[in-house]
Amino acid sequence: RLPKDTWDVAVAYGGTVSRSTKLGMLDTKLSEAGIRTVPIQHFMRDISLWEDVRAFFELVALFLDERPDVAHVTSSKAGGLGAVAARIARVPVVIFTSHGLASAESWRPPWQRTSILVFTWLTMLFTTHTIQISEDTTRRARALPFMNKRVALVHNGIERPPFKERTVARTTLSSMVDIHPEQHQPWLGTIAELHPNKNLSLLIEAQSLLHTKGIRAHLWLLGEGEDRARLERLTRERDLRGYVHIPGYVPQASTLLQALDVFILPSKKEGLPYVLLEAGHAGLPVVVSDIPGNRDIVTHNETGNVVNDTAEAYADVVAKILRNSAQAVARASALNQYVRKEFSLDHMLEQTVELYTSSKPSISRSMSSRRTERS
Repeated sequence: RLPKDTWDVAVAYGGTVSRSTKLGMLDTKLSEAGIRTVPIQHFMRDISLWEDVRAFFELVALFLDERPDVAHVTSSKAGGLGAVAARIARVPVVIFTSHGLASAESWRPPWQRTSILVFTWLTMLFTTHTIQISEDTTRRARALPFMNKRVALVHNGIERPPFKERTVARTTLSSMVDIHPEQHQPWLGTIAELHPNKNLSLLIEAQSLLHTKGIRAHLWLLGEGEDRARLERLTRERDLRGYVHIPGYVPQASTLLQALDVFILPSKKEGLPYVLLEAGHAGLPVVVSDIPGNRDIVTHNETGNVVNDTAEAYADVVAKILRNSAQAVARASALNQYVRKEFSLDHMLEQTVELYTSSKPSISRSMSSRRTERS
């Protein structure tokens, strides 16, 4: 979205698992947008000392050749390697977007959380500014040594997805599974990587409880990942085949959100979830876990429901939503208005450009302070 008459943009990136991994959707979208790409041949998601060293020197050579005014690095490993390489190449402005701090990843052992946090802090030291995307991570990042004035809060922002009409969306999803769910029954769902961090087994347990309450809802888990086999096994154990649907990776899944009656996000950790913004644009009632990132978007009993981490809590709240549609519609409407106002793509772009161009940006304020100013 940066104006092409002002900005010359190139995106450097690597593979996901190995150098032989096929280029994915990012490459396709960048090509369609006419944005120049530079593959980093030795960069991979997983840690490999020899490959990472070679990727680092690729990045140094890239920055020396391109001589950019701004290097914007994102994700943990790319952030660390890219920030140091940019500094060695004397890039004037180096921005790092952090999507969360390891101290929130409770499933990791303490030594691992500490080492990742230290690595993240060192990455931040090599940058001009670090972008945090939620209130909580901004507060905790500013508490790190020498970081108080070098951390900016920039919420994710999106445009409204081109949603398919409800009947069309339901028909599209139904065509992806063997057992076609009843169109008149409630549909619950989420879009997520099938990973333990997303806590999706909790939704299957909640689904089982809903059935004991006489609510024969269908649950859609749109996504793919390492947790798929376990989720399918749990579905069989709870005798929910035909009511829990896992169609795998769904291209442009957000366009199908209006097939759902309730959107649920039970994650153990989020940065600031795009999918929750998409659900807000779709006008859906939302039920989310009580974690940072989710709380930046959803206020309990105002724009949605924030619940405790138990299957009983999710089942109870979903049952209330389905039985009190007027209240659910009012909260969904409030979320829709809030998302359109506070999480627009233009707003994110404006704040990011200020970081690119100003040595003393003024955007490092919390949302709470902006709310106070508006009131």
